[in-house]
Amino acid sequence: MQFIKKFIPNWLLKVVRPMYHGCVALVANFYFGRPSASLIVVGITGTVGKSTTVQMLSRILNHSGKKCGYITTIDFFDGDQNFINKHGLSMPGGWLLQKQLRNILKNGCSHAIVEATSEGLAQNRHWGINFDLAFVTNLSPAHLQAHGGFENYKKAKSKLFSAVVTGKRKKKFTKKVIGVNLDSAAHGYFLQFSADRKFGIAFSGQTFSAVNEAYQAVKTPHGFTLGRLAFTVPLVGEFNIQNALAATACASELGISLSLSQQALATFTSIRGRMEEVKNNNGFRVFVDYGCEPVSFSSALHAALALPHNELIHVFGSTGGHRDLGKRFEFGRISAHLADKIIITNDDVYNSDPEEIANNIQTGITEVEENGELKALQHRIILDRREAIVKALTLAQPGDILLITGKGSEQFLVLPGNKRISWDDVSVVNEELGKLKA
Repeated sequence: MQFIKKFIPNWLLKVVRPMYHGCVALVANFYFGRPSASLIVVGITGTVGKSTTVQMLSRILNHSGKKCGYITTIDFFDGDQNFINKHGLSMPGGWLLQKQLRNILKNGCSHAIVEATSEGLAQNRHWGINFDLAFVTNLSPAHLQAHGGFENYKKAKSKLFSAVVTGKRKKKFTKKVIGVNLDSAAHGYFLQFSADRKFGIAFSGQTFSAVNEAYQAVKTPHGFTLGRLAFTVPLVGEFNIQNALAATACASELGISLSLSQQALATFTSIRGRMEEVKNNNGFRVFVDYGCEPVSFSSALHAALALPHNELIHVFGSTGGHRDLGKRFEFGRISAHLADKIIITNDDVYNSDPEEIANNIQTGITEVEENGELKALQHRIILDRREAIVKALTLAQPGDILLITGKGSEQFLVLPGNKRISWDDVSVVNEELGKLKA
């Protein structure tokens, strides 16, 4: 497919690609025995929070005795084993999706959860999957160049809801259900889809009549209260409280009691590559986060800032190469407002010029500096990601926090010229900490 793409004009590729991926997905569905027809399938979409919500919901379902597998950006869980997602696609192609669903079913699972991305949905990788419940975590501008604007991005997300309401009802779960984040401005758009049941989550305290059930919660310092139950969310970051409420609401719609969700979430203490702490004995804290879109990028920084610290050191680039050029400048502006020391480095650059990416980020930082909005800020460019991490570790002093964003749990790094190498931020940090100690 990569070879063929070189000879197809972009306008034609945009027409051909969805049909190609959709047909592959349909063929795979029949080849693997239509696995989703025998599973209760949940699809989670949104701009941020998808992977975490999927894993939280899976934890709840398995804790309650409903064996559940899942497919996410981070990893695949077939009901028995976890496999790191090394494919470079947050939502795999239709063939791999159907194969994973077949494995989930074969291992005795009754439920499966699929993280549904805008690109995957736009390319029809979901064709052939009979979804029973769809939930959207939130919606903010992202991947705008790839989709040709926010409206197209929103339409791509809505394909998951279309798939739910047009899917065949199953004997083991007779309803078609859709859920939204009522605090998100886009919730009304998704609630336009017809369904047997509609639900929403909210912290706003408003009254919502457009849903059958509104899960109204109140945030607490370490979680939330829902009804008479106090939920503890041990993960770093206030955004994870919203993810936990979303998972709880989805579980409730699947017949799981709130008390079982409360028990399961209290033991959910970490998620790979999402504000994942790399423990060390140097007196400073190191966190690795995905943070590849402005909303998640900002959320990770605010999560770090909320922790006791002296200085915040931030290492990041702008993944996506030539896609979403505007976010490079925005990343620079956001980090300049929140970090004390910044090291600009490479994420996945693909065929783009890494120096141009770094300079664009630096321009965003300079804009903030020139407006006089900054405290004393140090920033530098070190394009080699390992060297950048080493420099940050040597700069860190006891009481500081080092935040590394852009890759999270991903197991590769795309260098200039589209050269892909094996990579894991957490492993690199541990290796370099060991060298420093030696």
